[in-house]
Amino acid sequence: MYLRPAFTETDLDRIVAMIEDNPFGVLVTHGADGMAASHVPFLVERTGDSLVLSAHLGAPNAQCADLDGGQALAIFSGPHAYISPGWYRTQPAVPTWDYVAVHVHGALQAVTDYDEVCTMLRALAVHDPEKFDLDALPDKFRATMIAGIRAFRLPARRIEAQWKMSQNRSPPDRQGVAAALRQQGNAAVAELIEATLPAGSQTNPT
Repeated sequence: MYLRPAFTETDLDRIVAMIEDNPFGVLVTHGADGMAASHVPFLVERTGDSLVLSAHLGAPNAQCADLDGGQALAIFSGPHAYISPGWYRTQPAVPTWDYVAVHVHGALQAVTDYDEVCTMLRALAVHDPEKFDLDALPDKFRATMIAGIRAFRLPARRIEAQWKMSQNRSPPDRQGVAAALRQQGNAAVAELIEATLPAGSQTNPT
């Protein structure tokens, strides 16, 4: 990822929270047939000064060939919004896009232990509004389901995170952007912009 100093985020707690809030990421690998990508839900765990991702693919997925040591990139996107130049007090100006993104690089590790795979699937079930219970499935059905997937971990070797929230603009310009986004109903980006403002210059939500 091209990182600009004004937008680079290094707070690991904040990065982990962003992945937890936006767990549906993209797994990119480069195998024998070139680059490949899959859209999958991830789990994230903080490990000291780094993090570990975990997820699974369907067994027929060609990316499974890279799960034992292959290099990979996991991509996560957070809140984002088009920014109109008309929202700035400083003119002239051009349009841009504010966004949050995290890239996690590392080597894939296959997870083959049945109990470990079950633990991952139970953790993913937290997203189910009907409270899916893996352990309530018939044993044979559950075993067949698990045999049809390939689980993996991705310990982070490098983490790149960017919170591009108009930090390169003046506080009045950022206040104008946050106010306009709130009027459009995009409170998520407005709040992230306001969080970057110097103390005493935060916008009052309306």
